[in-house]
Amino acid sequence: MGKDKEIKVQFNDDDEQPDSDNNDETVEAPEDAAGESENSSDAAVETETAPELTEEEKLTAQVVELEDRLLRSAAEFDNFKKRTVRRFEEIVRSANDRILLQLLEVVDNFERALDHGDEQADLEGYREGMKLIYEQLTTLLDKHEVSPIEAVGKPFDPNLHEAVMQTESDEYPEGTVAIEMSKGYRQGGRILRHSKVGVSAGASEFDDSGGNEEAENDE
Repeated sequence: MGKDKEIKVQFNDDDEQPDSDNNDETVEAPEDAAGESENSSDAAVETETAPELTEEEKLTAQVVELEDRLLRSAAEFDNFKKRTVRRFEEIVRSANDRILLQLLEVVDNFERALDHGDEQADLEGYREGMKLIYEQLTTLLDKHEVSPIEAVGKPFDPNLHEAVMQTESDEYPEGTVAIEMSKGYRQGGRILRHSKVGVSAGASEFDDSGGNEEAENDE
């Protein structure tokens, strides 16, 4: 800034040249211009500096920032729930596939037994084959903690049994399961299917033997 700028003016040969003493004209840049440039730079810096925010403006900016964070967190949580649901569905589907594949093996054995049933003259052997397949199926159910619910001779329990009918019974007292039409199953502590049963209404009020004796006495 302290050095003066020199500007040289050259003339062609045809032009009139000034005196030799003034061949090289020097134009000096005034120092005042440099000072004005520095002042303008300082003014620009002051203009770029943001004014101090009021307390209300600060609170408003904080609210906007918190709202943005809240929206981002809500979006991330929603994506997390969707991923969790998809993962759970995949696990359940995979577990069901394993059980179904094991059941298909039992179906294959039934089909083989039915295909060769007409060819076998030994009914006892055919019955034994069916028994083996049944044991294979019950073993599979036991493997997955599926067990039958005891019903006949047990007190009727609506949590385990579904009453289909009521019947008179000399063998079982009133309120006891006397007949099982469809076996129920549970898996651990969870009921898969209730037993369909007939509940005893107690012994018959009409005694056949007593009635016959009275008829004989009347005769």
